[in-house]
Amino acid sequence: MVESYCPSSTARYVTLLVGVPGTALFVFAGVKGIGQIPVLLSCAFVALGLAVARQILFDLTMRVDMDAHSITRSWLLGSVVIPIDEIHRLSWGGARGVLILSIHYGAKRFIQISSNALTKDELRKIHKDVLAEVITAHGLEGSPLRPLFSEQVGYVDIDEMIAMKHQ
Repeated sequence: MVESYCPSSTARYVTLLVGVPGTALFVFAGVKGIGQIPVLLSCAFVALGLAVARQILFDLTMRVDMDAHSITRSWLLGSVVIPIDEIHRLSWGGARGVLILSIHYGAKRFIQISSNALTKDELRKIHKDVLAEVITAHGLEGSPLRPLFSEQVGYVDIDEMIAMKHQ
């Protein structure tokens, strides 16, 4: 199984359409405010504009590649490779119509993939595929998902499933 996900052209267009004017407005307000408002406030506007520009760049160039052994989330300025057997928790979150899939791995490390960049259906497919690969990698076929009502709780704890299997 080799799967690749990236933002659609429509999502990229909307990100550019909304994000570039917003970034320009923050930077312009910061530069124009020098001498009229406190310098610290001007710098804060410029920094906010740069932070928005970085997020736009991430949303435009983000890509998720999955195979049977790893998940790779990459963008223009870097990438993160997560071995399937290191994943210990999958969780859902979000607010105001944005769905966020968090993949926890290693010691206190995680990545997040949001519906700002990918569609909600793609996020659900990634979750389903990752969960299937993790269950296979740890030999948990047929084990109930932990917590038992994972759809309502919003997460699946692989470590708890392994612990329950060895009892």
